Formats: sequence, C-alpha cells, structure tokens
Amino acid sequence: MSADLSALWYVAHTKPRQESTAREQLLRQDFEVYLPLFKVFKKPHAIGHEPMFPRYLFLRPTRPTQSLSVVRSTVGISRLVMFGPQPATLADAAVQAIRQAETLRESAQLDQISPFQPGMPVQIQDSPLAGIQALVQSVSKDRVTLLLNILGRAQTIQVEFGQITPL
Repeated sequence: MSADLSALWYVAHTKPRQESTAREQLLRQDFEVYLPLFKVFKKPHAIGHEPMFPRYLFLRPTRPTQSLSVVRSTVGISRLVMFGPQPATLADAAVQAIRQAETLRESAQLDQISPFQPGMPVQIQDSPLAGIQALVQSVSKDRVTLLLNILGRAQTIQVEFGQITPL
C-alpha cells in the first residue's frame, strides 16, 4: 500500500442498526475502523450515543496485502460503497474533521444538546397542568424550568423532560 493509499478510508454501508456489530467484526479482521458517534439527548433525561451517519462506517486496511474483498461478507456489512467499479474513498483529512466534530459534540453539556432551549414554547403533558403552554426558561441535567402565566402572574415551575413537548 503506497503512502497515498494508506491515507484513504473506505466507506461501508451496514445493515440497519448493525453499525456496532460491523465495527467489531471488521476490527477482528484487523481493519482500522472508525464509527463516528453523536452524543444525543434521550428521554427522560439521559444522554446516549447514536451513529453520526446511520448505516455507514469508515475502514482502511492495516497492511499492504490486506484485501477489501472480505468486507462484503462481514457480519453487519451490507456492501462497500462504490463509485462505478471503484470503492468510494474518503481522505484522512476528512475523517479527522469528522473526529474533531465528534469530540466537540462529546464535550457538549446537556443543555446544549437538549431539544429544549431557553425561550422555546412548549406544552405541558402528563401533569395536573396538562395542556398549558409555557416558555422554557432554563435546562438542567434533570429538569426544565418553565415560565408560565397562572392567574395573570408569571410563575416558574420545574418539570421533567418527559412532561413537555415542543410547540
């Protein structure tokens, strides 16, 4: 493998929700594999990770004689992405930019990735105040503080993430 080829990543299309399985199988076959993950907000108030590019991952051989032909029969892989007869490639600089974006997102606080942002109108669900509209005042790890008008006065209340929906 020339120096130019070693800087290229190949793009694999995985079977639905099989990105992690495909990654593990390719690692066992001694490929270098990169599955970018995206830090996401998950209800009720947790953080999880999902593939940044659902059903895609990047790989490259670790030695000059390593064949890509085994990739298409790897568990979790649907196919190598092709442009005509050639496998699709991505420059190492592009993969590094994706890694940098992933790192920035990973360091984000809950309020930065929450679907609820200050000033956003929401509707209260699943409480004695169900159906009332309010504005998000702030977001914390466990709760959302809302500003609402009750009997002509501005009031703040705290609710769990699952008790409101965006308008």
